[in-house]
Amino acid sequence: MNTLLAQEIYDKALACGYDNCGIVPLDALDFYKERLIKRLEDVPESKEVYAHSKDFLALKEKYPWAQSIVVCTEYFGDYKFPVSLRNRYAKGLLLSLSNIPHSDEFKRRQSFEVWLGENRIRYIGGETAKPAGIIPLRPASVAAGLGIYRKNNFFYGPKGSSHELVGYLIDESCEYIQQLEIPPCPDSCNLCQQGCRTKSLSAPFTMNPLTCVSFINTFGDGKLPDGVTDDMLEAWILGCDNCQDACPFNADHDWSIGLDYPGLDELEPLLQPEYILKASDEEIIKKLIPKFCFHLTDKQIPLLRKSAKRAIARK
Repeated sequence: MNTLLAQEIYDKALACGYDNCGIVPLDALDFYKERLIKRLEDVPESKEVYAHSKDFLALKEKYPWAQSIVVCTEYFGDYKFPVSLRNRYAKGLLLSLSNIPHSDEFKRRQSFEVWLGENRIRYIGGETAKPAGIIPLRPASVAAGLGIYRKNNFFYGPKGSSHELVGYLIDESCEYIQQLEIPPCPDSCNLCQQGCRTKSLSAPFTMNPLTCVSFINTFGDGKLPDGVTDDMLEAWILGCDNCQDACPFNADHDWSIGLDYPGLDELEPLLQPEYILKASDEEIIKKLIPKFCFHLTDKQIPLLRKSAKRAIARK
């Protein structure tokens, strides 16, 4: 186990702007198999949605050279989030650095990968919030001691759930596990379940992705499962933050103050539902789809317009 290299990786991650970093051996994810099995037992209809997760359980077979997982967290709660976009767009999707690949912030993140290459560390990964990625980011972050799961299934660091996660498989045997003291959810608290309009959160740490608003208005392509009606989606156009906004561990955050997210002021009027309805397909493909953190494709413009109409109707 290379402890010196682990410290160097940690120090470099922080120098590149990440607020924390942890490193675990691949074996540290063995608990994820049990968690996935339980999830499928509790919600068997979610089997198709989690089909790609079987690849997470075969990292050793797919990448025999890989020895460890480096996972980094970046707090996007330092950015302001416009009032007109709240309860319409999930904050984590619009505030992802993946949406601004030519920004100084994104280049700073890329400098970490440059450093890995310069030090002859073989790696793969770097994706965040991308569907069917290489690494199960939340389990890896929890295994590295960077945070915990809360009852709404989100990863929480010391400052709540507003963390973007980035992970890499590397060919070095390293370990750097944090020892953060983060209080668990109170046994009596079910505010996230109360905030979930579609009852996708049916029990602590249990959710049905097919009835999740964020899934329906993105990867689910607008399909409404039995028991879910259009009005339950409220004014959400992309994603949903209800269960996170209802959480007491996010309650103190003020989204009206902070840094300006690069380009968001200019993008804000284009994200209004009225603009979405009048804009051409070409405009939406060029100006909006690249800002949605891989959660909508060019072919889903009809879904985006449908969500925009619902948002206007909810005014």
